[in-house]
Amino acid sequence: MRAIRTTSLAGASLLALTLAGQAFAADAPASTEVQEVVVTAQKREQSVLDVPIALTAYSGETLEALGLSEFEELGQFVPGFDVQNQSPNNPGFVMRGITSDSGEATTEPRVSVYQDGVSISKSRGSYVELFDLERVEIAKGPQSTLYGRGALIGAVNIIQAKARHEAGASLKIEGGDNGYALIEGVVNVPISDALAVRVAARSKKRDGYVENLLGGEDFNSTDTQAVRVAIAYDPGDRFKLDVLYNYQQDKPSGTSFKSLTYAPTDPTTGRVIGDLGRNSGAALSSVDGFENGQELGLNRRLWSLTALASYKLNDAFTLNSTSAYRYFTGEEVFDPDGFSLPMLTFAEDAQGKSASQEFRLNYDAGGRVTAFGGASWFWEDGSQRVPMLINEKIAGLFLSGALPRPGGLSLPVINAVAPAALPSARREEYTNYGETNSYDVFGDVTFKATDRLELTAGARYTYDDKTSGYGATMSSPSIIILSQTGTQRGLIVQPTLNGQAQYQDFTDNGVTYRLVARYKAADNTSLYGSVSTGRRPKVLAGSNGTPGAAATFREVAAEEVTSYEAGAKTALLDRRLTLEGAIYRYDYENFQTSQRDSNGQTIPLNAGEAKATGFEGQANFQATKNLLVFATYGYSHARFGNGLFDGNHFRLSPDHQASIGVKASVDTGVGRFTLIPTYTWQSEMFFDNNNDIAALQTTTGVIKDTVQDEKQKAYGLLNLRLTWQPENSPLTFGAFATNVLEQKYIKDAGNTGDAFGIPTFIAGEPRFVGVSVSIKR
Repeated sequence: MRAIRTTSLAGASLLALTLAGQAFAADAPASTEVQEVVVTAQKREQSVLDVPIALTAYSGETLEALGLSEFEELGQFVPGFDVQNQSPNNPGFVMRGITSDSGEATTEPRVSVYQDGVSISKSRGSYVELFDLERVEIAKGPQSTLYGRGALIGAVNIIQAKARHEAGASLKIEGGDNGYALIEGVVNVPISDALAVRVAARSKKRDGYVENLLGGEDFNSTDTQAVRVAIAYDPGDRFKLDVLYNYQQDKPSGTSFKSLTYAPTDPTTGRVIGDLGRNSGAALSSVDGFENGQELGLNRRLWSLTALASYKLNDAFTLNSTSAYRYFTGEEVFDPDGFSLPMLTFAEDAQGKSASQEFRLNYDAGGRVTAFGGASWFWEDGSQRVPMLINEKIAGLFLSGALPRPGGLSLPVINAVAPAALPSARREEYTNYGETNSYDVFGDVTFKATDRLELTAGARYTYDDKTSGYGATMSSPSIIILSQTGTQRGLIVQPTLNGQAQYQDFTDNGVTYRLVARYKAADNTSLYGSVSTGRRPKVLAGSNGTPGAAATFREVAAEEVTSYEAGAKTALLDRRLTLEGAIYRYDYENFQTSQRDSNGQTIPLNAGEAKATGFEGQANFQATKNLLVFATYGYSHARFGNGLFDGNHFRLSPDHQASIGVKASVDTGVGRFTLIPTYTWQSEMFFDNNNDIAALQTTTGVIKDTVQDEKQKAYGLLNLRLTWQPENSPLTFGAFATNVLEQKYIKDAGNTGDAFGIPTFIAGEPRFVGVSVSIKR
């Protein structure tokens, strides 16, 4: 999902190898200079070139020109940043090799996601539509001082378009194969000299791209509706207020968790109806009546209300206030075993609500010192409920190795050979709870020691008062376990005392800081170096391995990282060429990960030390007024340093990522044509910290996963976009194609089925084509 000035060859030597794309204007530039984006990453307006952070910023116009409407697409054009999207309910945000994607209510994010400075970082509520935006800023490296909790290794800030005091409207319609349809509109209305209202909405649908071999809706569809209302009050004196209301609903079809252990079969006859390809059709099933009859798929809803106020006390001081409330709920039903027989049917019901308040005082008198300081409060209350329906007739055959491959057994045969005492629908369920009250005090000062040297120091103190909870139930003891051991236990989950949840309170506190030096080597060149720290609060997670016992809470120490970074930014050739590059090193302590225990439960784990080194770069060359070339490159060597995963790659962390694109326009007698081809590439990637090494896998049953196939080999994606704007017309017509070469790849592998030795695989998108028409007034 990244601005610089003329310099000597010596000053540009570090940057000569840099490749990485930055924002460019959607329309033809007025000159041949690369267009820059003004950002607020350091809580004040600055050019990207003047910010001593590895920062990528894309304007809303650029996102639209590239056709980037989702985080997953954005991540392909940001070095050091990637987004995995199993579904809107289950995204993974990856920054410099570190992944933040846990759905547990007790877990803190590593990569913070913000809307206008408000944290929306909880995984199940963080994947939002990117439409009608001013810009998106992606800051790499520990950003706790600037952004607060959860910005252990980076932060993404979505700055939404605010209401403006001028009338305007736009409408875009797109359509394509696989039933693709998008309608997006914006209306901005000034009510008075001081008051304006803006309404933006998007509706996006696409049929699933993995065939449902059992009939019905295909898997991995898109079905999203989003709306935003923005109100701006600006009486023209010292006070300004923006209020934003966001609402989004997602109802896609089921995720294609496909097994490559058992071939797709007809569940009634046992006939093989598909193959073991990672990207071909799947035969997945739910059970009638499970979770009130919800089909495979997601039903997610979220809304938020944000108030951004500023009051200019005098020419030097400005008081800023950010107030927010947010709520999300989402239930996703999925088939975790990945084959047609209903051995396991799971759901995840995640809910969360949060409120926050921040007061920040900015100081800028136009002299050598600029600074800000403030305090904030953040409250969050959430839960994650996971109900499971288990068909023990099938599970018994599977666990004993009697379920043959590849054809499986038809249901009539199963009923004939499985013991009659085994139930066909046993329910087990666990829920984790997390509540947080967090208080922060922070400050940041920048001092211009000379006309060329700038020194910055910042710190943040955080105090957390938290509660963790855990409870589990089952409808009846597992007959399989009872017959084998004589004990009354659950097959996957052990019930807590009286089926009730237990809770435990705890506190945590810590300090993070940053020290930065920036040197202006020439008018268009900056060099910088920084030392900064990040901190992920300690985790207290509940579980239970003994039926009827009280929950046991396991503490994992706070994860801490120290970052060392050096970078350079420059603009050459009369600002037609911009280059940015940064090298970094991270040292982690108490790296938090997770591992499945002997009961099949996922428990937190301290993986000890870890290290990451890397390089990121981006380049833009405005060759002519009508030709722009942009590129990115990121290298990340992220490995565990000791402990269970010593030497392993971090999950979802390819060593190399790159992108390149061209924006070429030509004016003709019938209007302006613009072609934008882009190509993104990444090297091999693992989907779990255990790197699918057989010795590190804990599985249940007689099937053992001994093949290292839960990874994605290197691959690239070619996209094309072509637009035509008739002369003197507000209309623009377009055509587009994604994954033009129809590269086959997977988004994820392993998943819940991996605990049983039968990993499942999620296919990536095939080629899509479509057309569009838009109008702006």
